Amino acid sequence: MKRILKFLFLPILAIGSFVYVYQSSLSPKLGLDLQGGISVILTADENTDPEVLEKSVEIMRTRIEAFGDVQEPEISISGNNAVLVQLPGVTDQERAIEALGATGLLTFRPVLASSFDTGISPAFEYLPNPDDPENPIKVSAPGVDEEFGLTIEDDPNTESYLLSITPSYPVIYKLGPAVLTGNDIEDAIAAYPENEWIVSLEFKDSSAIKFTDLTKQLAREAGDKRRLAIVLDGEIVSAPGIALNVSPDVGITGGTAAISMGNTDTGESANNLAVILRYGALPVSFERSSIQKVSASLGEDTLNLGLQAGLIGLVIISIIIILYYRFLGIISVFGLSMFGLLFYSVISILGDLQGFTLTLAGIAGIIVSIGLAADSYIVTFEKLKDEIKVGRSFEFAANKAVDESWKTILTADFVSLSAAFLLYILAVGPIRGFALALGIATIFDLLFTRLYTRNVVPVLVSNINNTRFLFPIKNKDITNV
Repeated sequence: MKRILKFLFLPILAIGSFVYVYQSSLSPKLGLDLQGGISVILTADENTDPEVLEKSVEIMRTRIEAFGDVQEPEISISGNNAVLVQLPGVTDQERAIEALGATGLLTFRPVLASSFDTGISPAFEYLPNPDDPENPIKVSAPGVDEEFGLTIEDDPNTESYLLSITPSYPVIYKLGPAVLTGNDIEDAIAAYPENEWIVSLEFKDSSAIKFTDLTKQLAREAGDKRRLAIVLDGEIVSAPGIALNVSPDVGITGGTAAISMGNTDTGESANNLAVILRYGALPVSFERSSIQKVSASLGEDTLNLGLQAGLIGLVIISIIIILYYRFLGIISVFGLSMFGLLFYSVISILGDLQGFTLTLAGIAGIIVSIGLAADSYIVTFEKLKDEIKVGRSFEFAANKAVDESWKTILTADFVSLSAAFLLYILAVGPIRGFALALGIATIFDLLFTRLYTRNVVPVLVSNINNTRFLFPIKNKDITNV
């Protein structure tokens, strides 16, 4: 009875978990190659240091994981100066890539002048023209586009003429050198108070004093010079003015500030900005050198073909096993079926709880694991056959076969499990999916061998006691019958 309960445990667990998954409408989450998504190559300067690339990858991975809209993103170094980004299942691909590759260079800079009243860039100066008094001479500041009056290449350490992106009409601000940067920020959180999205900033303790001193200086000014521009990657996201009730002797205390995103924002821009600021700027700028969109239909077709091939393979294996091992073959096919149900349930639950994504590499790992599970049955059955051939009783042969085969299977699975563990730790990309699938399946193989096969074979073989139902061997091939 004890053995019957043991070998029934895993089938009951497999069926129960599958019922739970089915009723919860869970299914495995699919990767880029199966579900569709986007694959982008971001290229840095050729002389970029490898450590800088690694740091950039870490920041990108942290950013994209914080968005929560991407399942199992794959971000890895490709070549000497490029980063490969694969985002499966992302809904807003363009926004994700922009947030991912944004340098995130944040600066706080005092406003010196603006085009708000005149509509003319403060980078332009009009001098009297002695030859044509009605057409003054237009002079632009150094490093400025002569048509638009904007700084061509912004340097936060010098004066710049930049465009504000927040109002509905363009405003060009003349900015002084940066006083604070993103490195001075401790935390950034998106919020929606009073019908407007904002990004609340919290400065580090030492930087909070610098911010207070800066607001003291601005509080002594009037007009545009009372504004503080918040610049992200060369664009002014906000240029709030210091409130009139702020004392020049006190300034703004508390070490906090807010970036206004307007009431037309859906919250995505604010949240994306908060993530970028929270996890820091990229140490190097990237350009998109390649963008490949993978359609969901292609992924679905690939998955269906893979499932069909796998199903055909399983049917063929099942027929061969049943023909060769007869009743024992039925035992193994049932065990493999329960193995499959339990595996499907586990990866579905892992996808829901941990974001585990099934890729083609993962499917390859599953196929390999099914082969390992089938091999475990074959090892046990062949050992049983050998014991019966030397004249052992069916009961003795069955018990000895499962004990001896367990040692062999344990050794083989330990090697597979170790390889899967090392691959998961050291590898990146789809290889990790392969390693995880193989590792889970190897653990299941050990469980099924220990609890199912080791108990069901002695129970059933002891009650059959006839080789015709077990193997295609004849009585004359059995010693001492």
